[in-house]
Amino acid sequence: MPQERFDRICPSPISFLENGVGPPGGVIRFDVAEPGFPPPEGAIEATKQALSSGMFRYSPSRGIPELRGALATFLKSTRQIEYSIDEILVTTGGKFANYAFFASLLKPGDSVVLTKPFWTSYKAVPEMLGVRVVEVWATPPYHLDEEALKSVLGETTRAIVLNSPNNPTGGILSESDLRLVKDLAEDRDLLVLSDEIDWAYVYGGRHFVSPASIEGLRDRVVVTDGFSKVFCMTGWRVGFAAGPKPLIDRMHTVQEHAVSSPPTFAQYGCLRALDGYREYIERNLATCRRNLESVLDTLNSTGSIICPEPEGGFYVYPRLDPAICSSREFCDALLRREGVATIPGECFGDSRNHFRLCYAVNREVLDEGLGKIARFAEDLRDRNQEKLKKA
Repeated sequence: MPQERFDRICPSPISFLENGVGPPGGVIRFDVAEPGFPPPEGAIEATKQALSSGMFRYSPSRGIPELRGALATFLKSTRQIEYSIDEILVTTGGKFANYAFFASLLKPGDSVVLTKPFWTSYKAVPEMLGVRVVEVWATPPYHLDEEALKSVLGETTRAIVLNSPNNPTGGILSESDLRLVKDLAEDRDLLVLSDEIDWAYVYGGRHFVSPASIEGLRDRVVVTDGFSKVFCMTGWRVGFAAGPKPLIDRMHTVQEHAVSSPPTFAQYGCLRALDGYREYIERNLATCRRNLESVLDTLNSTGSIICPEPEGGFYVYPRLDPAICSSREFCDALLRREGVATIPGECFGDSRNHFRLCYAVNREVLDEGLGKIARFAEDLRDRNQEKLKKA
């Protein structure tokens, strides 16, 4: 790939932190979309048992049958979608499921539509593969603009990427949004990638609806998900994809020749995580709701940050007063001076002075980090007001 193509790929949020220098006391990590809660105890024990039992060789490249069968039941229960075991692919993390979608179903010269703001990999991966990325704004917090979408669909458009709850805004697509997608997909013969990695983090009495559950849309949708966010098992690196068998077969070919198979012992840990998952998820959601209240109260009291309440996810997407500084300058200075890591909106294709903060962390850590952010933001506000008085 030409170097210039690498140079224009949007930066990784992780690289933003690695390029910064925090104070000697360490960094409070609000930048990574990684829930800080412990994984299910049963998943840890099952992983250990699998290793002790010799489950450390290659698994079938589609994933172990037991897990694929359990995932079919899981998807029917949580999203009201029915898939056979042959329509499910266990992948090496949710990100590889997305990669396999782009690599197997799109070709150089095709274009894919991204709704902004978007997770950075949705742009980076297709660009690396020679697929053209077309960006269109969603309406806040994350709903679809029919006219804007229609205006960017062209002869080369092959797919649209949906991510609900949205990373970074926490917005959730409505059923009317999804019916619009159905109409456009049918009219333009489009595929849909539905990244549902945060499906369980939904608040305010709302309900998550998968595009694949919309009548007439299932055969065009590939659902991707994983165990990293809902089950807090980021290090296991197990994800999955579900969709029509012809599409999943092509994605399987990419996995088979790229990474062979997901980690075998990790799959057995994930299989155990699916036992009695509802109580585990609800406990983490309750913690997130309490944390969110503190985040909203603290940030909105600074006088320089406006933080809307998200519909879902485990992060907020506040906007900094542009008269004070840019979000990138804010995040960089906050990291260097206070040791608190957040992510500027530019990493998500957004130049409107937003930043993302993940709050699924230990309460003590959350309170310490929020206190530092509040003092830092208030100091910036006061300095700016003093500067205006002298001007």
